[in-house]
Amino acid sequence: MVKCEYCGEEIEGLPFKCKYCGGLFCVRHHLPENHECPGLHKAKSLYVLEYEERVSEREPVKAILRPRPAFLLHPGEVRDLAIALAASYAALAYPWAMSLRGALAVLLAVTLAFLPHELAHKFLAQRLGYSARFTLSPIGLLLTLISALPFIPIKVIMPGYVAVVSYYADRRRMGMVALAGPLTNLLACALALSLPDPFIRHIVVYTNAIIALFNLIPIDGLDGVKVLRWSPLAWAAAMAASIALYAWLRFS
Repeated sequence: MVKCEYCGEEIEGLPFKCKYCGGLFCVRHHLPENHECPGLHKAKSLYVLEYEERVSEREPVKAILRPRPAFLLHPGEVRDLAIALAASYAALAYPWAMSLRGALAVLLAVTLAFLPHELAHKFLAQRLGYSARFTLSPIGLLLTLISALPFIPIKVIMPGYVAVVSYYADRRRMGMVALAGPLTNLLACALALSLPDPFIRHIVVYTNAIIALFNLIPIDGLDGVKVLRWSPLAWAAAMAASIALYAWLRFS
């Protein structure tokens, strides 16, 4: 019988042949990272290899993040984004959506807050060489819809998330991807402060502030934990700005 070249155990049935080093391995060690594959670097995308080479040469990050082709939307991703957007609208609609003007204002606010947030995660991850797809979270979607009930004081906006897939993700780049979403909300708040209509301005700033604040909470499943692991200073600055905006709206 054939033995696994990593652990030495006899392989029952057909062995797994690594396409990077050509070795034969058991089911537990067939992945390149599980048998310390000497050809592991071949599994990296060309962009990731280029990134690592430039980082080793201490080139500035802005030289790395030049335009990249194909902002890829996966099959079903637009559908998931639409469902998540509708759930977020439902959670934040009350009490403003009791009138047509209020309903349209909330729709505008949620669209400007939710879509740029999620697409910022996705776009930056793809530019860093990762595979990224927005997907619905069954539990998060349920909590979002439950919080849409008028008597629920705390609004939960987590109908889905951008799944980032890579064997070579590091804390710094994943932190950057996580921070990209809340930063778009803070930027939207800053731009919305110049809106002439105080009613629309209040709703747009509130929606962006609450989404940024909620996502920066440092618990698993939210952006905050990844940002905090990467840079406590960046997390503290973003969280302080979100709290300040939310407090200003509550007490102004």
